[in-house]
Amino acid sequence: MSVHEREEAVVARLHGLAPHLDGEPDPAFRAATRARLVAMAAVRTPEPAPAGGMQRLLAVRAPDVRPARWRSRFTAGLAGAALTVTALAGLVAVADGARPGDVLYDLKRGTEQTQLALAGDARGRTLLDFASTRLDEVEALVGEGGTALPVAPVEPAGDGVSAAGADPALVLETLRTMDEQTSEGASWLADRAVDTQDGEPLDELAEWAAVQSAELAALQPRMPGETTEAVGRSLTLLAEIGARTGGLQAAVACPGGPAVSGTDDLGPVPAPCPAPDPAPPVTTTGESPGPSTQAGTGTTPPAPTAPAAPTPTPVPVPGTTPGGGLPTTPAPTTPGGGLLPPLPLPPLPGGGSSASTPPPIIQVPGPVTLCLPPLATLGNC
Repeated sequence: MSVHEREEAVVARLHGLAPHLDGEPDPAFRAATRARLVAMAAVRTPEPAPAGGMQRLLAVRAPDVRPARWRSRFTAGLAGAALTVTALAGLVAVADGARPGDVLYDLKRGTEQTQLALAGDARGRTLLDFASTRLDEVEALVGEGGTALPVAPVEPAGDGVSAAGADPALVLETLRTMDEQTSEGASWLADRAVDTQDGEPLDELAEWAAVQSAELAALQPRMPGETTEAVGRSLTLLAEIGARTGGLQAAVACPGGPAVSGTDDLGPVPAPCPAPDPAPPVTTTGESPGPSTQAGTGTTPPAPTAPAAPTPTPVPVPGTTPGGGLPTTPAPTTPGGGLLPPLPLPPLPGGGSSASTPPPIIQVPGPVTLCLPPLATLGNC
């Protein structure tokens, strides 16, 4: 028997078992089903009208009000932003321990730039902290790359190890960045000390330079041979910063204000305190003192001399011989060569005042000769 014949036999058997299933459904069943559907549609609650924007803001949200589409999107955006911030914070925390050459090292440097932009008045100290971080990174590179072999020549009590396995290029780049941050931080603190006339930033800079120099000097025996010159430059820079802070501390303490002469990579250059200005000369003639020095020559001009008073004319005394007699008496004169003004007269007996009728003044040209009689004689005259 073929397959087609088998199928026809199965179908004929099924028709024989349920002949009432052929054709359309029973009319009674159809009527009952239709009545049930109509009853279900009659008792269904109609869908409420959507609420307006103001209604959603002022009224309490009902459980049957469908949420707005923008609110769903806003909630989803906030959730996504929170996840992004959380993931970024995790990456920053992981990148904080990254070292030169790691994948997350650039993210670490970018985070430092953000901190530097937000540092404000603490910019100088922040730069010095970054320079200390670079030294820690160099120590990590040398420590990881070391082969734990004694350094040649072997010191009797030395404990250095060879850094033959460290990458010299990474060490040199890290040292270069450290020097740049050191110079910029030192210059910023020096400028602030001069501007505010306060020596506290200089004390902080000197203390940091001493600690940084000691740590780098202790790390120097473990450095690769290619970095010897770079390490020497870094140590020299730290020594120059220490000397600069000492000079600036004296310059800031000058009585007339900070004494500086220009700037360089490390900030203001200290200068000696200016000498105090000499006191102006005191004159007794009433004339204003002249300039202390000639412009451009550095010599003191001669002091002005007062005009000499005229020599009084001697008054001869009559009755005396050239070889004897009384000495001559100079006539009372003024510094200009004229006669003295008349003396005030005593009051008159009648109660009048001599000041009301002053006597006339006779002007005599030339010197006046006074003749006085001899006051005393000796012997027989």
